[in-house]
Amino acid sequence: MTATQFSLGGLLRRAGLSTEPEGPRHGPCDARIAKALAELRNHGHRSVRILDLDCADGGRLLRTTAKARELGFVAIEGRGVSLWTAGIRHARWQAERDAHPSTSLTFDIAEPIAALAAEHDGAADLILLSEPMPYPASPLAAALTRLGGKVLAEG
Repeated sequence: MTATQFSLGGLLRRAGLSTEPEGPRHGPCDARIAKALAELRNHGHRSVRILDLDCADGGRLLRTTAKARELGFVAIEGRGVSLWTAGIRHARWQAERDAHPSTSLTFDIAEPIAALAAEHDGAADLILLSEPMPYPASPLAAALTRLGGKVLAEG
């Protein structure tokens, strides 16, 4: 059985009990992502692996990989997951249109927790969340801890 909740906020939104406005969640801003990439590059990393959980239409992951190329990464691997079928279809189209030899991107229709479960090697350097950090005892938090990459969450 797979747990699908991210956080208490996510549960409240699904139950209709949240006071937050409806609409898309955005996750970490581009400036925070650029800073995290620059830190990796400054520590000598020449390759980077990025996992975007709930990537929507792939825009954030595509911008992140473009920034990684700009910073001098020579091998960039990215994986985006979302349950939004049309968004994943658009992300795949955009990735194919903007293909670059140094970049390998995949976009999958999947639950974020299931995507984390499939990450057996723990090789993600950067994990992007569209929600605030989950409660430490949640299945998502445990999976993120197991992977060990730098997690950037909304906020």
